[in-house]
Amino acid sequence: MKTKIFFCLILSIISFHLSLAQSSEPATNIGNSLSYMKHKFPELRYIGTDAKGDKYEDGYPQDGIATFFYFKNNAVIEECMIVQSYDRFARDVFQSWSDEIFIKYPGLCSKSSYNTKNILYSKFRMHIIFVAENGINTSLLIYEKGGWEDGINCNNID
Repeated sequence: MKTKIFFCLILSIISFHLSLAQSSEPATNIGNSLSYMKHKFPELRYIGTDAKGDKYEDGYPQDGIATFFYFKNNAVIEECMIVQSYDRFARDVFQSWSDEIFIKYPGLCSKSSYNTKNILYSKFRMHIIFVAENGINTSLLIYEKGGWEDGINCNNID
């Protein structure tokens, strides 16, 4: 009997530690330096500067898939993955992102509509967006600096 109790206790401790090891937030590049990002994305190239910061791109939007980054003070403040298609592919990507992220990483709170999902995490917000215009379907997955640790609350995540 004592062996069974000891075994159950050990199993519970292992299960608890495994649950702690699984992150409650998705991985992001927010806060990474430009030099690190150039190493991680060898085709990363500067495409302009605006009020938000310096904008870099990896991939080729004309091919239907690309990632954009905004940098301020040498750190990523926004990351945007974009998928475009003339068929259902972009909508399927949006649905896949939405389902996967909401199940694995529900965040502190979220706002959701048919084509937009906004989720609040500790250091960033995530926006999953689908837009259909002029025959082009577009899915966007945006990580934006600023989370509940920075004073962002559930009322202003979108």
